[in-house]
Amino acid sequence: MDISMPVFEQALLDGDHGRALAIVKKWRLDASRFQVFRDLLTPAMYSIGLKWQQGDITVAEEHLATGVCDFILNQSEYELLSNSKSIDATPKAFFFSVKNEQHYLGLKMVSILFRERNWNVKFLQSDLPVVKVMEEVDRWRPGVIGLSFSLSYRAEELGDYLKALDERKDQMEVLVGGRLIHKYDFSSIGSLKTTFIKNLDDLHYWFTNQERAGRDNKDGTTTTSSII
Repeated sequence: MDISMPVFEQALLDGDHGRALAIVKKWRLDASRFQVFRDLLTPAMYSIGLKWQQGDITVAEEHLATGVCDFILNQSEYELLSNSKSIDATPKAFFFSVKNEQHYLGLKMVSILFRERNWNVKFLQSDLPVVKVMEEVDRWRPGVIGLSFSLSYRAEELGDYLKALDERKDQMEVLVGGRLIHKYDFSSIGSLKTTFIKNLDDLHYWFTNQERAGRDNKDGTTTTSSII
């Protein structure tokens, strides 16, 4: 069975849930969930997005592929949920999309990797206005707040979220991610608490540093980190 990335990509474009899932299961025999996300799902969806931009596939095909990839992520998350700790466990991580942002697969991968490390995760696929985000932060008091953005003209909107989070009394560490981070410098809209995450390797590095520093027990009452 060919389990290469191009074959997986074609399964996504064909809307073949079964073949795509079978390829992922084959990968998981020798690879971690992180490696599957980094080396299979991410490059496949990046390639599909590029083909759509170049007019090689239709928007319908791109949406179909996104749906199959989302199905794969749901299956991966189900594996974790079947063996997860109590929903009341800490530390907590809260993920959402900025207003008018429709791209969410990368953020969903990040949320699943947090869940894999036994974080109590809330992932809101729909976009949230700033005021609703702050209401949920005040109510749930997560240790991590996560969001991403994929279009440059939404940088100003992202700045509104970062400003609101920065004004909180909590000492928040903010991690900003998205497909534009490795192309452009957005540091001007961040603060000293902001770290920009270019890819999943950067996220892995962040996890390693957090564990080394013994900060994985954050409960939102001290330092709050934001994965964006």
